[in-house]
Amino acid sequence: MGVDLDNLNIASVTTGGALAPKTEGYPVILFSPGFGVERDMYLGVISKLVSKDYVVVTISAPQESVFTVFPDGSYLGQAPEMAELASSDYTSWSRLLHNRVQSITAVMAVLQTLNRSDTELAGLFDLDKVAVMGHSLGGAATLEAAKQDQRIKAAVLLDPSFHLIRREDEPSSVPVLLLRQEASAFREMAASMNETIASDYIAGQRHAFHSLNNAYFYRVKGAQHMSFSDIPLHYSDYHAVPVHAVTAEAATAFMEAVFDKRDLPPNAASQLSETVISINSEGDPADT
Repeated sequence: MGVDLDNLNIASVTTGGALAPKTEGYPVILFSPGFGVERDMYLGVISKLVSKDYVVVTISAPQESVFTVFPDGSYLGQAPEMAELASSDYTSWSRLLHNRVQSITAVMAVLQTLNRSDTELAGLFDLDKVAVMGHSLGGAATLEAAKQDQRIKAAVLLDPSFHLIRREDEPSSVPVLLLRQEASAFREMAASMNETIASDYIAGQRHAFHSLNNAYFYRVKGAQHMSFSDIPLHYSDYHAVPVHAVTAEAATAFMEAVFDKRDLPPNAASQLSETVISINSEGDPADT
């Protein structure tokens, strides 16, 4: 699968736009957005990651997103078939998931090329320290990509679409940090969505909990599904601001431990904030 470089968005490691010198390169996060969400609608989280000296590469999903703006200023709207996609059409969703995984893998290959020979970017990336982060559909894709691609060292899942993940028998040792919305158990999800999908979601979450042997599962108090994006902010709903802050803090603590080959204490994320609560396979607080 080819990748158009115009679909890469590389965030500078300094707020001023100039890249600060760093001999060994910067750790990299590949970011996959949620379905229908433009990749730049995560700057609340991304800007905090960039300020911690990570290079964040956001991967657009043209046709899927409600809109996509390319670097040359051209605009692409969402494809009609995407707008009409039924939540129960698992076949089509699985195809989208597969495409997202391919995009992550292809972008990883592009970064290797840029790091070797690009005039401006050569040596910028520390490709021994690559993580993937994704929200919703993008979260499910990052999990699948991390399990398949050994170049990826860690995965951070932001309320991922667990009902779409593959449920193979082989366990995985890829380090995973899960941050879910507060409504993370079946009874809570079923109150606001289709019960069949909620049931399938919990089944996928349960499978991930038992098949990932190096994973940390949490929910964020007060977070809704879209809280990990900037969308609430555009409606003057600022509950997402602390969610973005704790997401960046938990993610960087997790990634630094993985990259430095340190064991992450089971309660490491919850030490950052009382709003981050460890959960079990059913999405309930772990101590209940």
